[in-house]
Amino acid sequence: MWNLSTEFRVLPAVFGLFLVFAAAPAQAGWFNETVSPAKQIVPAQIPANIDGLALDVEAVRAFYALRDNQPAWHIGGKEDGAGLEDSLRSLAAFAENHGLFLAHDPIAHLRRLAQSDVTEDRAKLELLFTDFLLRLAAALHDGSVDLATLYPGWTFHREPFDRVAGLADAVAHNKVSDYLASLAPRNAAYRDLLATLKTYRGLAAKGEPQRIDSGPALKRGMREARVGQMRARLAAEGYDATPLDAANADIFDEALEQVVKTYQTRNGLLPDGHAGARTVAVMNIPFSRRVEQIIANLERWRHMPEQTPPRTVTVNIAAAWMDYWENGQKVYDSSVIVGRPDRRTPFIQSAIRSVIFNPAWHVPSKIARKDILPKLRKDPHYLEKLGFVINGSADDPYGANIDWNRIKESAFDFRLRQSPGDMNSLGRLKFDFDNDFAVYMHGTPHPELFEKAERFFSSGCIRLHE
Repeated sequence: MWNLSTEFRVLPAVFGLFLVFAAAPAQAGWFNETVSPAKQIVPAQIPANIDGLALDVEAVRAFYALRDNQPAWHIGGKEDGAGLEDSLRSLAAFAENHGLFLAHDPIAHLRRLAQSDVTEDRAKLELLFTDFLLRLAAALHDGSVDLATLYPGWTFHREPFDRVAGLADAVAHNKVSDYLASLAPRNAAYRDLLATLKTYRGLAAKGEPQRIDSGPALKRGMREARVGQMRARLAAEGYDATPLDAANADIFDEALEQVVKTYQTRNGLLPDGHAGARTVAVMNIPFSRRVEQIIANLERWRHMPEQTPPRTVTVNIAAAWMDYWENGQKVYDSSVIVGRPDRRTPFIQSAIRSVIFNPAWHVPSKIARKDILPKLRKDPHYLEKLGFVINGSADDPYGANIDWNRIKESAFDFRLRQSPGDMNSLGRLKFDFDNDFAVYMHGTPHPELFEKAERFFSSGCIRLHE
């Protein structure tokens, strides 16, 4: 289960990278007798830091060990500056196109070193260039952020790979650009996000559109200045919101209603064609913020495994949506209900191990204290009405003799169980799987909540529509 949403599908971005390589170790060109008496790079002497830039020294040393300690790049000084500049420009664009975040970006320093004829500077350039490519490889394949520190339960990772051996092989066969491109996720969602990132960066570069002023919901038939603001905002994002004539720009007509519905559908809003407070708030999100969201989702995809079991259920938490896959084909999808903002559904990958029909519900203590106790204080017969019993209390199973107003939340230690039936909070079906959060998928006696566009109502579990 992961938190990811793409708003629309667009064509993938085009990537180009041009590098100057040594064709094979035996033909390495810059550390030769005309430049330096050294013919080899000694891994043990590679520093952990060059001009204040930290190297992934273990990986860099392993890379040159695989090359019999031979240099990898033709860097002969200023005469090779143009070729190196093309390479650096392409690498910078490549990293930017993928929304990569690197702990440090050495390109500006590499450009300065490339203008020097000092032998020591060219040695620095060799090592920093190798380190940069190794870091790019790691960021493309494994991501550059530890998502486990940001998202409770995150355990998603791509299959391990040997970036050092991969780069060494790519250099030997003069295919570094192909190698880097091959490391990014290959699914359609990632490609679409790359193109969408380019689109929204272009929109942001043109300047943020006019904001829509606050006010009452805009609906078909209304005429006011805020309608014109909304047309301008939609048009800036590529929607055809042009009025039939300029004199009617402030009229909310039928055509604009259809455009608003399309916008709402793409953005996970209730597609009623009314521009209420929620719709206006989403429209007013700056393009620069959209760029940040897209980059965050690209990073999440770089952590997702590309191979999944033949039978897979995925829950998109942000969209409150579930997909069921068989052998790579989607065979079923449905809306779901997920955790509310203060009780978010965690990130989980696990194997469904059982399905229970007509389940009983053993109420988690937190829900009992936070949700059920306040209802008992208002109605002391709440347990009996909803089919709950107090475990281990045969004499007073419904708590009829307890003054619930005197029970403090911190002292509520009653273990509650709700019997199977039409009122049971788990509905008629429960899918269970191992996890550290007591979260599972289940039915619900409240199907009306699935009509909502934003379905964040649970305490963390996933409620199934059907």
